[in-house]
Amino acid sequence: MAWSYKAKSIVILITLIKISAISFYVGYISAVNETLNHNLSVTNNLNGGGDADCATSITPSLQLRIDARLMEAWTRMEEVDNNSESHNTDTAKLFPDTVKSYAAGILSVSGKEFLSDPNYDFGVPFKHGYDYADALILYNSEQAIPNSLQHDASHGDEHGHIAKTSVSTALSNCDAMNVIFLPLGHTQTRPPMNDCYTIVGDYEDYHINRWFRMPNFDTTDKKERELKHSHPLRHFGRVTLPKGVAEFDIPELWKNQKRGQKGFVLDHFEAMRTFLENFDTVQKELKELITKRNAVRNNTVVVMTVNIGQSELLANFVCAARSRGLDISNVVVFPTDIESKTLAEGLGVTTYFDEKNLGALPKGEAKMYGDPIFASMMQAKILCVVYMINLGYDVLFQDVDIVWFKDPLSFFHDESNTAIQNFDIMFQHDGSGQMRYNPLSANSGFYYVRANKKAQYVFTSLLYDGAFVRKCKSHQQVLVQILLEHSSFFGTKVKVFDKVETDMFPGGFHYHQDWGVMHDMVSGKSNAYILHMSWTENKDNKLKFLRQMGEWYVQDQCIGHDYLELVEGVGQVTDGSLINQCCSAEPIFSCHFRDKPSKEPCFNSPCIDKRCRQFWNPMAPEFVAELKAKRKALN
Repeated sequence: MAWSYKAKSIVILITLIKISAISFYVGYISAVNETLNHNLSVTNNLNGGGDADCATSITPSLQLRIDARLMEAWTRMEEVDNNSESHNTDTAKLFPDTVKSYAAGILSVSGKEFLSDPNYDFGVPFKHGYDYADALILYNSEQAIPNSLQHDASHGDEHGHIAKTSVSTALSNCDAMNVIFLPLGHTQTRPPMNDCYTIVGDYEDYHINRWFRMPNFDTTDKKERELKHSHPLRHFGRVTLPKGVAEFDIPELWKNQKRGQKGFVLDHFEAMRTFLENFDTVQKELKELITKRNAVRNNTVVVMTVNIGQSELLANFVCAARSRGLDISNVVVFPTDIESKTLAEGLGVTTYFDEKNLGALPKGEAKMYGDPIFASMMQAKILCVVYMINLGYDVLFQDVDIVWFKDPLSFFHDESNTAIQNFDIMFQHDGSGQMRYNPLSANSGFYYVRANKKAQYVFTSLLYDGAFVRKCKSHQQVLVQILLEHSSFFGTKVKVFDKVETDMFPGGFHYHQDWGVMHDMVSGKSNAYILHMSWTENKDNKLKFLRQMGEWYVQDQCIGHDYLELVEGVGQVTDGSLINQCCSAEPIFSCHFRDKPSKEPCFNSPCIDKRCRQFWNPMAPEFVAELKAKRKALN
């Protein structure tokens, strides 16, 4: 039972009255007995009595007076009890009756228990080791409250606080559950703000609208766009930052209408017209190619896209897989230029060159994440998945900067792993906590998608949003927002493997920050299926990082412009004719940076980061020798 300060005072008063009444009764009887005993003693002495009968009795008039006093005291106590009960059931509720249509009660549960409960897997990556706050469950009716906690949910626990219970108990009477994810707290990617959360009864909505104390963005001076308490609250996009940066900027129709320069929207219209005019032809040709090459395994194809600027990374994936004897017969590569098409065919993988839709894309390598070449390649990443799932094939999409240690399809095809079989799309965890990727933080460079109606419409929507993708310079943040919308609107089931689960699919987040995972990998203790060299600024660094991880299998003559000379020297490139010239049976190792993970210690190499945190401990040579011995035994 919950007690307010006033209620506690009343209880204390009741107790004191009861004690007083009892004390009065005991004292009164004692005094009467002493008087009677004294009178009897005097009488006995006067009569010369010795051991006379000492039994006493209360006269009827005295008994009446005692009963009257006790009745009066008990009557006062009943009145106080009634007043206290009335106070606790009417005035001590946690919520007033004015909000009972949506707040009839509230309970808390362990946030960690809630997010880790397999019955309520929202697909959001779970942060292991994080001190999660409790989750609050608000009930819109008394019928939704657990039967055993009706009073505690509406009045609080015995201390007047929100009562806490288990997840299963808290949700036992809920017919539906609406979940809102709020910030974990002030982080580097989530600047400090004094947030308020408002719940108002109206027509039901599943979106969160955000209001900020900042001026309208009608000025080019970014200093005048900052959050200030003196400004009124104004409506802005949900990913607007305190410095006034709108992460989701709207793509424009015209870049310069007077000069006839089209913007992202009109450019996308042109791209969509080409796509629609050639869609049937492409689908027919792809179906024939895949059937001819038997490039399907368990109704799944592995899809990749590449231009000549990233061709060495494709070659490394193929060569590394071949060195481990892994089956890549169902890999289908979508090159965006004739040079990368020739290389892919020379490496023996199934290749489809969609020249009409992808032939005009840039050939060079992206210098950094989000640059114009990087943004342009996003169209290819979308199209190749759309083609395949519309043909009815499940797709494992992956970037070319990936190496396989073992076949990842064995994980997704494992029917005994019932926890993942109901998800429509499953992603590697990106590791980024940026607001534009929250709450999923899905890595769009490695994911498995089922060719069902819900997943097909996700990628159709992403295709339609191509202008937005170009404006954002990344399809990852656009894809995340579409996933959230479709999850809410259509019930599309999305899964992003959390940090521990993603140990099976480690990426750049682990390479640069989670060195426990990387030490397990170089020592042979890891159960990882892949390594994705994401979170890396450019291709040159990717090559260096892979080389010192002992995961580089491409001969020098197939790197950079030397590859083009090799092709010219070979003459007519046929299926698999470049494998011997390009692929090394053993990894090609070299040190580059001592502050990055490496298969062997790189003590004499420079640092690449300012912090210069060494991956290997030079003070522990016996540890190094032990790891070398273990690797030698494994090989």
